[in-house]
Amino acid sequence: MSAQGSSLQDHRNALSEKDAILEPEIYSNVLAKYLSEGGQPLDAVTLLAESYVGVPSMCNVLSSAGRAIDVDTDQVFRNTVRTMLKDKFDPARCDPLVEEMLNNEHMPSWLTDLIQDAYWRQSIYELLEAHPQSTFLNYVVLQIAESEYSEEMAQLKTASTYLQVYNKILDAALSKLVPVDDLEFEHQLPNIVRVYCEREETYFYAQALLHKLCEKPDNLPLVRLSKELEKVAMRSGQHAFVHALKQCSSDAPAQVAGAIKAVASNPTPGDIMTLYNLYTSPQPPATHHLCDYDLIASMIRTTFVPKSGIVLKPEINDKLLYLLAYATTRNDTKPLQDQQDQITRVHVMLKTLCERLKDAKGEGLTGAIKTILDAIKLPIGAMCVLHWIEYTSIHTPYFETYFRSSEVPVLHLLLDEIAFQHPLQRSFVFGVIKTCLLRSYENFAPEILMRLQKAWIDRLVYLVQLHYSMPVLRFMKQVERDVDDSLTVHFVQNVLRMARGPYTLPFVEHMVALLLPIKETLGLLKPVQLAVVSFLEQAQQQSDIIITDELEAKIHAIYQARHARQPNQ
Repeated sequence: MSAQGSSLQDHRNALSEKDAILEPEIYSNVLAKYLSEGGQPLDAVTLLAESYVGVPSMCNVLSSAGRAIDVDTDQVFRNTVRTMLKDKFDPARCDPLVEEMLNNEHMPSWLTDLIQDAYWRQSIYELLEAHPQSTFLNYVVLQIAESEYSEEMAQLKTASTYLQVYNKILDAALSKLVPVDDLEFEHQLPNIVRVYCEREETYFYAQALLHKLCEKPDNLPLVRLSKELEKVAMRSGQHAFVHALKQCSSDAPAQVAGAIKAVASNPTPGDIMTLYNLYTSPQPPATHHLCDYDLIASMIRTTFVPKSGIVLKPEINDKLLYLLAYATTRNDTKPLQDQQDQITRVHVMLKTLCERLKDAKGEGLTGAIKTILDAIKLPIGAMCVLHWIEYTSIHTPYFETYFRSSEVPVLHLLLDEIAFQHPLQRSFVFGVIKTCLLRSYENFAPEILMRLQKAWIDRLVYLVQLHYSMPVLRFMKQVERDVDDSLTVHFVQNVLRMARGPYTLPFVEHMVALLLPIKETLGLLKPVQLAVVSFLEQAQQQSDIIITDELEAKIHAIYQARHARQPNQ
């Protein structure tokens, strides 16, 4: 077939498309070219007539009928088109349109109309999340970014291939992240990290930007974000890339960087001595090189967690404790001689703590309490005790041997004390509690095991009392199916006994989500049921929160379960 014949057939196919006569510019772009290349007018008319179905007219009829019975047909049609668009969108067919638009130096009117409509802009954002490599979608988002709707870039949860758009996403995300507290930081972190780590180039660009921003004061949220990005990238198998980038961006001398990398991953006596000699020299390197969480966590595990896989001689262990004290005490802005006494005191404290924890079991733990309480006044001492508590709770038969259902375990009291004294370590305390609550304990009678699990739940309740509420509520919802209903009821009962209004909307939403699956169980416990009803009634009466229809329906379902049981009571 000749090129002209092939072109004619393409035009015939276009004229044969369903409702082709209603397509924009069908006459100028298709029909005119078909006729100019030798196509017969009668054939064109026949093709257009036979391909006419009248879908828009049918939609108009349906729309009129729907409006007559108070159905929002416009929204129905929009949702239907959006669903079809998500199902059938094909980047291979749409991406060539970008070159055409660039050649014409203007966008088609239909695309301009889409961009000006908030509903369809949201649809484009959702499509971009599903097809982040689409040239067409990235081009459209770029046009949105350059328009009056640029502030919407903050809601994007995927990284654009256009640097201008990606910059706006980064700027919006960082601006929201820096001023928030720790709880909101943790809540926002997953979506932000996902965007930054979507591809190697987005990770590289984000880390380069964060490295530059971290040179400014008040940079702790950015330092933490950079660390979280490293963790996510390494979990995806990019260890070599992460370490190479970290080494390139670090201002640490090569000998320091090499020793730190070794100690953070697999400490050996040689690497520890190298690092110790460097930091006890007359001109020690900058302290911030040691202030790396992975490094500090590795040193804590090596010195305070038995059977961590690494056994060091006492003199080498002492050097590691000194490095811990130095890293967490030294301030580079002040003369070293003015801080040496404090470094030595912290070093001695850590050494004493390490020795006492080796035999801290039963009566030995009672004898070590004063040392432990003195140690946890300092953040580094508290973190060392946290690691030891987690090991003792999980890898030793401590609870099987010493747990008494009539007493609060000493390890639990220590967790409460650390959470109280160190707000920034509450997330670590929370992590220990989660791990221990879900652990399978052996050699426990069922009723004694239930008492132990309730004791762990009480630690979660105490975190709620310390205003570490949302992470705890989200966790309880996640594990609701994995734990006995009585544990959830115990948690709800104690939280409601402690909580006082007015309540925030997120707190109400999470509590209702937690209550809904156990609504039948609540009916068996009159005191708990009364506390739940009082809580829900107060929440509904608050004027400062808006109860949505969905939330109201869930609350109503909880009420119904209560009334359904009353005749049997």
